[in-house]
Amino acid sequence: MGSSICSTLVELGEVGRLSVSMKKLEKDLKNGDKYKNEEFRAKLQKSNERTLALVKAAMDIVVAVGLLQLAPKKVTPRVTGAFGFVSSVISCYQLLPSPPKSKTQ
Repeated sequence: MGSSICSTLVELGEVGRLSVSMKKLEKDLKNGDKYKNEEFRAKLQKSNERTLALVKAAMDIVVAVGLLQLAPKKVTPRVTGAFGFVSSVISCYQLLPSPPKSKTQ
């Protein structure tokens, strides 16, 4: 449970840092299409990955609370199982290789 809380805090910090960086870059690119900028797209991809990791860490906290029975009325075994299943699916998704980049000229 402690590691899930620490992971959540780290991911919150990283998402916040990336958000500030993307807003600054967005101001610099105000008259151009920001999605054509390679740096912006890379930061957006990283932000999406960090957000998914944040969701997974939050679900892991709920699973830990359920397994430790810290809130038995709210987090029933069924809720613990559902959150554990979704957390496992997210972990499997994160292990998938990234799609190959298309070569456009």
